[in-house]
Amino acid sequence: MRARTLHPKQQAIKDSKAKRKVLVTGRRFGKTTLNAELAIIGMLAGKRVLEAAPTAFQTDAFWNECKRALVNLIHAKVVVKNETDRSLEFVKGGRITSKTAWDADSLRGDSADLLILDEFSLMKADAWNEVGSPMLLDNDGDAIFTFTPQHKNHAYQMYVNALGDMSGRWQAWHGTSFDNTFLSREALDDIVKDMTEDAYKQEIMAEFLSNEGAVFRNIAACMKAPNTTPEAHKGHRLVMGVDWGKKNDYTAMSVGCATCHYEVARDRSNQVDYAVQRKRLVTLANRWGVRTLIPESNSIGEPIIEQLRSDTELRGVTIRSFETTGASKPPLIESLGLALERAEFQFQADAIWQSELESYEATYNRQTNRPSYNAPEGCHDDTVMARALMLSAITSGGWARGAAG
Repeated sequence: MRARTLHPKQQAIKDSKAKRKVLVTGRRFGKTTLNAELAIIGMLAGKRVLEAAPTAFQTDAFWNECKRALVNLIHAKVVVKNETDRSLEFVKGGRITSKTAWDADSLRGDSADLLILDEFSLMKADAWNEVGSPMLLDNDGDAIFTFTPQHKNHAYQMYVNALGDMSGRWQAWHGTSFDNTFLSREALDDIVKDMTEDAYKQEIMAEFLSNEGAVFRNIAACMKAPNTTPEAHKGHRLVMGVDWGKKNDYTAMSVGCATCHYEVARDRSNQVDYAVQRKRLVTLANRWGVRTLIPESNSIGEPIIEQLRSDTELRGVTIRSFETTGASKPPLIESLGLALERAEFQFQADAIWQSELESYEATYNRQTNRPSYNAPEGCHDDTVMARALMLSAITSGGWARGAAG
């Protein structure tokens, strides 16, 4: 086997024990070399490895790198090469298969112990959620996602989620073109000479640029809410916004202080039954002395909201449901956008919650020119809605006197 020497960041990724590795890189970082190295190690260990990328050009690069590294084993017939199927099979078990998958449906029916999705940001979100993830169920296989940023889409959300993972199952890395210590300065200069500033940020420095239809501005300046305690807000007007999770969504709760003009607490959970969610809501509301609660009614329905209204543990709390429609949602979102732009309210710093604000986008109906606000495909907007509902509870009751500003 003719392995290449890895640079330090490649080596760190290779050495990681995480089951899900998310790698955001600039051009010529060396992700193809790394992917081939990890694929070959997996094959020689008896694993079924599947690599997929959106275009033939991208899969060609991986395929050629694998063949180069394995040339001696191929000649010795220890590894059997099949150009038609794009497969490399180790005689003692284990294989590598490379497929072009602009449409993730072309991967359905495959199984793998190691799945490599290259340029994942150019694929649809279902390449992982609906197709890739089920492939790994048999043996709790591993997955590697490598890509150069393409605005703040589903791949960005995955990267942020991986950064925030505390279980050790997910891990994320960020690498620029300059991290490749084997790439000459002359080669880099040649790559960047005709690039715009935005292209340089995205393609070389691997920065996520704002979506063209980005809704919210001045976000970073409004993520400075201090750590606080319920005791510090005795006598203040506390409110809560709740966005209930649907099948694959999260339930998000945001508590804000109208007196101090900042968010004081948050909660976000996934795949938790309603009884547990209700208990979390009640606990959070009582801990902070919430007096106004606005849950979205669409996903849980008015009957369940009526149950909350009759709940003795929420006695004294005003509960006003919010039905999200094409007419009601724009004013709600635009009010949150205005509060951010004017820095009227401070929110707690959190990478996932901030990323949902940053990726949120508007599309416009060509006939009516009216906006529609949503998260990009494959992303979530639960925390955006919870914060928008919380803020609407504050503004509908008026900003409290004595605010901290």
